[in-house]
Parts: sequence; structure tokens; C-alpha cells
Amino acid sequence: MIKWFKEIKKSDFELVGGKGYNLSKMYNYGLKVPNGFVITSKAYDIYVNENNLKPKIIENLANNISSLDKSKAIKALFVKDRMSDYLISQLKDFFSILDSYRVAVRSSSTMEDLPGMSFAGQYSSYLNVTGEDLIEKVIRCWQSLWNERAIDYRNKYNVKADFSHGVVVQEMIDSKVSGVIFTANPISGIRSEILVNSSYGLGEAIVSGRVNPDQYTIEHRSGRLIREEISKKEILCKYDKKGIEYVEVDPILQEKGSLESNYIEAIVKEAEKVQDYFGTPQDMEFAIDEQSEFYIVQSRDITTLFPIEAFDHDGKLRAYLAASSVLLGMKEAFTPLGADLYGGMFPSVINVMLNRKKPISDDFVKYAGGRIYIDITYLMSSKLVAKQFGKAFSGSDLPLKDTMDYVLEKHGQKFRSQGIKFKIPWGALRYGLDSIGDIRVARGVKPNQRYNAIRAMGEEFYQGILKKSENLNTVEERLEFCSDAMLKVFRLTQKQAFYCLEVSNYSKIEKTIKGMFGDRFNIDILSYSLPECVTVELGLELNRLAKYFDENALEPTADDSKMKAFLERFGHRSTVELDFGYKRWREDPEYLLNQIKSYMVDKMYERNIAEVFEKAKEAEKLIQEIYEAVEVKKGRSRAEKIKKWMKDYRRAAGMREYPKFNIVQALDLSRKVMLEQGEDYQRRGLLDKAEDIFFLRKSDILNGQILKETVHRNKEIYNKEMSRNSIPRVVLNTGETFYSAQKFDPDSKLLQGISLSGGIYEGKVRIIFDPNNSELKEGEILVTESTNPAWTPLFMTAKGLIMEYGGPLSHGGIVAREYGIPAVVGIPSVTELLKDGQLVRINGEAGTVEILE
Repeated sequence: MIKWFKEIKKSDFELVGGKGYNLSKMYNYGLKVPNGFVITSKAYDIYVNENNLKPKIIENLANNISSLDKSKAIKALFVKDRMSDYLISQLKDFFSILDSYRVAVRSSSTMEDLPGMSFAGQYSSYLNVTGEDLIEKVIRCWQSLWNERAIDYRNKYNVKADFSHGVVVQEMIDSKVSGVIFTANPISGIRSEILVNSSYGLGEAIVSGRVNPDQYTIEHRSGRLIREEISKKEILCKYDKKGIEYVEVDPILQEKGSLESNYIEAIVKEAEKVQDYFGTPQDMEFAIDEQSEFYIVQSRDITTLFPIEAFDHDGKLRAYLAASSVLLGMKEAFTPLGADLYGGMFPSVINVMLNRKKPISDDFVKYAGGRIYIDITYLMSSKLVAKQFGKAFSGSDLPLKDTMDYVLEKHGQKFRSQGIKFKIPWGALRYGLDSIGDIRVARGVKPNQRYNAIRAMGEEFYQGILKKSENLNTVEERLEFCSDAMLKVFRLTQKQAFYCLEVSNYSKIEKTIKGMFGDRFNIDILSYSLPECVTVELGLELNRLAKYFDENALEPTADDSKMKAFLERFGHRSTVELDFGYKRWREDPEYLLNQIKSYMVDKMYERNIAEVFEKAKEAEKLIQEIYEAVEVKKGRSRAEKIKKWMKDYRRAAGMREYPKFNIVQALDLSRKVMLEQGEDYQRRGLLDKAEDIFFLRKSDILNGQILKETVHRNKEIYNKEMSRNSIPRVVLNTGETFYSAQKFDPDSKLLQGISLSGGIYEGKVRIIFDPNNSELKEGEILVTESTNPAWTPLFMTAKGLIMEYGGPLSHGGIVAREYGIPAVVGIPSVTELLKDGQLVRINGEAGTVEILE
């Protein structure tokens, strides 16, 4: 039940946990690690089984109580008196062999220090433990597996698998200086920088936050000190007779750097060794004793770094834009095949729009962190072009413009001086000229007939690809069909967009009305309950279903004829609908059924349905009020013109949602085609399930590399990336990440974002990462990274929206204005800054979120 570091083998991870495993690897590699042993997870499991604790733990976790109460109840089950005499005897024997009579007792869970998920700080550790206190501290480490923060962390990352707990017992170093080494800069993401935090005494002073440490930034290869920031270190942590104590630092040393030059040399040397050994950037804790001996007391992967392995490292500084989150508004990870399909759209579209004689390859599209990134180094080589690009796409993501400007300010000179030159794409002119005919056709259709026209175009397109999908025999034909369908739907949506050009009237209307009347009229009301809008139709139909089930005292089910009719119309959609690797509502309607049930509570559907029509009346009333005011001021002719602008805007803005409806239809049909291929591979024993085909890359499939091991590995990466909360807008191939141009004080009560939809509302926030598991209640404020049309049903429940990504033309912005709720965008890590149940005031006019409690 106990193993010395030197006895631990590669196969012992589940026995010794992450911390114990890493320490043993370094110890056996010959790195300077204090000796110790691990009380294995088997000892924990035996304790739990002998005392029949598992049923009691499961029962407490299932109780409808807070995580704190669950933690208290479970921890109370672990008591010192229940430890077996055999384990106590073993512990005493092992302890007596150590050279030091003081040890560190550290938790080493089998769910800690994992690649991509560190669980850092979730469990407990104890310093300066003597033999007489050892048993009690081991029990406390076992208890800490059930710390409140550990329970919440596992819930957040959906960790359901069995896990256990080891405990490391390690000789203590009486350190005069200690600290933390990051072998890559965890703040900026730059891989070529080592970041060191250090202070006097034991490292607990830094870890606990009791002292502001010195910070050193060092260049990896040369060991050159790039920056040093010396803090005033007023206290240090040292050994007490039992445990630790804090004492005052000698005033002479308080503002002196804690690291001497020879210490920095030792740190660089050991950091390189450890990183080379583990093969990934490491977060290391170190100690330097009175004899200036350097020790590593802990090391784990830095899990916060955004992966850059997929990017080009060709000696040039390269910038990559998060196309999936910034341009497509999708925060979730793509399945590998889903990324190949949608990512392949970018070179296809560019080749079509630029009319290139020599088509560009897809080399500039990268799959990193489960997201689609595109190389924008070519654009960044021209300051003017890069700035215009940021401005052009700010409609989809408002913070993009400032982020791009910030990257240019910091690295623009480098981008412009490395031999990459931007050339004007004259082929785009030809594409524009070719579009004139399509624009004339669209303008020839009467405004009140345009919605039916784009729907008819969409239906003709769908029937065409549906027919083609029925005659596919080989894997090559199926993959080609998927790519061809996406290119065809792009061409379709470009033509459909010409029927919606009046959506651009909004800025013209706003400027004209404000110029005449100042702030007398709330122009946002023009976006309420847009007519001929497929997302409004979706929300209304769900509420009508709730009314039907409620009035007939029926349990909502997918087998009901009315529900079947709904799925026939909208079943191709999904909560992650741009990734065809994600199940469609037709396959799994649970999300819809849960939304219907939520609308049935207190007959919420009555209020929702009424509100849609009331908002439409508000918009019509505003149009009439503005018409009358303009008529008085400028005459009837001018009033009629502005009225037409407003009417046309509402119609066009509603229609604008339909092209995406057709895009998702193409993805749905492509999914069916690839599932057929997956079924074939399943029958042949190449895959466990047909759906597993989406966890292979296109190259794997075409090269015949259909390996279950590949699927398993890709699923692990995908599941990890689905829990990534914040996605950098721009990443450099150095690892440097840019989430936003704004910096926020996490302790501030006022968070400044960007206004997306007007209005002021006070309410409690609800953080939502996955709408399928939403617990959003009526009147709450929805907080998330971004949304897509499949989230629309939640907007009938929410009374405010706070997002990291989005712009006035993004789904969240459009729907927030449709429902007349305030919305703010562009607050980095907002899902971390806010907590469920916090009372806030969201001000959609000023773009602020004020924390009230």
C-alpha cells in the first residue's frame, strides 16, 4: 500500500496519482528531488470499502444541497480512528527511514496533474509534519478529495469516472528561497520565456498569496534576464515547532531581489531538463536551502497554454485568427472531421471569390485547440488591410477591431519586415462584377415576395443535393459530396443575401433619426420580433407546443404527432449546428423537450407568445411615431421615405436568418452521408460506432488509417477542448495569445464591455456553457461565451445577455434586440468573473455590468 519514489513504475499512475507519479519520474531520472514515498490509492480504496463509505458518499453527492454541505458531510466520514493498524504500522516504519524528521504531506489524486487538466489547488497539502501528526494529515488529504472546490471543479469539467486518492510523503527542504517556475510564460503564452515567482522562506507564502513575490522573465535559450519586477516582501514562511509560521523579513532584504545570478542560472538549467523530460511546458515548485542546493519539489503540465503544435514554425512570426469563434460565432470545439469540412470552406470560398487560376491549398487553415484557425500573416503584413479586416468583421465580433489594432501595435513592424507582402486581389473585382446580375434579379422581386423567393431557392438547392446523396457508393464520393454541398450552399447564401441588402439600412436610419431628434426614439425597437424570421418562428412554435402539451395534460415526448411535425421542420438543427459531427435535434430532441417543459412552468408560454406579438406592435408603433414626427419636421415625402427604410430593414433583418437555415440543412445531409460510411466501417470492425467516423481526419479516412486508437485519442482531446472556456481571438506561433485589447481588474465591481442591445436590467446571472444542460430560469441573465441560432429558445427565458464574443450581426446581438433584452459583449473571461446567482445590473446603453452582490 506504500511505494518509495524509486519503486514507482510507468504502470503505477492509478496507484500513486498525478503528483506522486511526476515526482517519482523526476527522482528516478536523476533530477534533484527530495526523497519520499506515496501512500497509494489502494490504501484509500481499502479504507473506503472497509468502512462502507462509498454508498454514503454517493448518497451525499446526489442530495439536493450545496457543494459546501456535500463536502462537509463526506469529509466527516473520514476519521483517524478508522485507519487500520496495519497501515499505521507501515507508515511509521517508512517514516523512520527518511533522513528528515519533518515531511510535506501532499494530496496526489488520480484526477490531478493530468495532461490538459491540472486540478491545481483543489486538494490539500501540509508542510512541516512530524511523525506524531502524520496519520492525521493523511486523513485530511483523503478528506480533501471532497473539498467543495474539488467537487465544483469535477462538476464543471464533467468528470464522472471513478477516481481515487494517493498521498505523497516527502522530505522537507528548509529553504531560504523558494518559488514557482513556469517553463513557458503562462500569462502571455510565449513558449520561449521562463517566468519565475520567488520569495524568501518556504514556498507556502507564495502559494497561499500571503506575499507578493518577485517576478523574473528569462529567455529560454540564452538565459538572458528579460525583465525583473522586485516586490516588497514583508513576511516569509518558515518552520514552527509544529507546522509553519509567518515572520517579518529583515527590512534590509524586503526590497532586494530574492534570486542571485547563480540561482537564475540553476533555474534555467533545471527548467530545460524538466521540460525536455516531460516534453511539455511545466509548472514547477522549487526550493533553495541554506547551502544553496537547488531542489524541485513538484512539477506538472501548464494546462492553461493554448496549443500551438498545429501552427507553422518556419522562422517567421505568424498570426492565426480564431475563425470558428470570431467569424462563425461557435465557441465549442469541432470534431476532427467537422473541422476538416467547415475549415475546407475557407480556401474553397477564396478560390471562388478571387477567381484564381491556381487554386490556393488549405495549408493556411489549422485545427488547434479543437477550433478552426486561419493564418492571417499575409493580411498583417499591411497595416491598412489588417485594420480594415478587423473593422469589417466587427459586425460578427465587436472586440475584434481593437484586438487586431493591439496586435498590430505590438508586432506590426515585425509582420511588415519579414518578406511577406500583401497584394491587391484583383480577382475579387471580377467576382463583384459577376454578382451584378444576381443583384438585379433580387431587386426585381417585390419586397413582400422576397422571403418566399429565398425559401424557394433554398428548397430547390436542398432537393438537388438530396437527390445526389442517394447515389453515393465510395468513401471518396461521400467526402467529395460533403465538400461540394458546402461550396454550393455558400454560392446559394451569397445569392440569398442580395434579397436582404436593406439590412444595412439600420445605420442609415439611426444616423438620420438621431440627427433629427437626438435620443427621443429608441431605434433598437425596430429589431423587436422581426417578421419572416425563421428563429422567431422556431421560438413561437416551441411555445405553442408547450401550450398544447400543457392544455392537454400531456408529457412532452418526441413521439407526439405535433412534435414530429416540429422536428420535420427544424430537426436538422442542433445546439452545435455548424459541426456536422454533433447530433441533430432529430436524433436527440432532449434539449427541445426540456425547453418545452420549462415553458410549461407557471404557463410561461402564455407570456412568451404574448410578448412576441407585443414587441412586434411596439416596432410598428415606433415606425408610425417616427413617421409622424418626420412629417411634421420634414414633410410627407421625407416621412414616407424613412418609413420605407424602416419597413424594409425589418423585413430584410428577419430574412437574413434563413440562409444559415440552409447551411445547416447541407450539414445535416452531409452528416447522414458520413454516418452511412461510418455504419459500413462499423460492420467491417474498423469502428466501434458509426458516429466515430467524425473523430477521424479526412486524411485518415482517405489513407485507410481507420484506427480505433486514433478515434479514442481524438475523442480525449475533443472532450478536453469542449471544456475550454476562453478562446483567444488571435494566437501567434510563438504561443502569445490575444483574447481582447481590454484588461480587467478581477476585483472590480464594474465590468466594462461593449453595448450590443439597449436597456437596463437587474437580475441574477446564470453561467451557461452547454444549452443542453441549461438551468436558466425566467428572469435570469444569460452569461456565456457566444450563442448560435439553436440557443434561441433560451432567449425567451432570459432577461439579459452577457457574452465574450459577438457583434451586432452575430446571433446573440440579433436575437437580443429581437426580444428587447439588454446585451453586453467583449468582457474577457466573463464566465470566470461572474458566478451563478450573483445579482448584477446590466446596462445595454453603456455596455457595463455592475456586480451588486
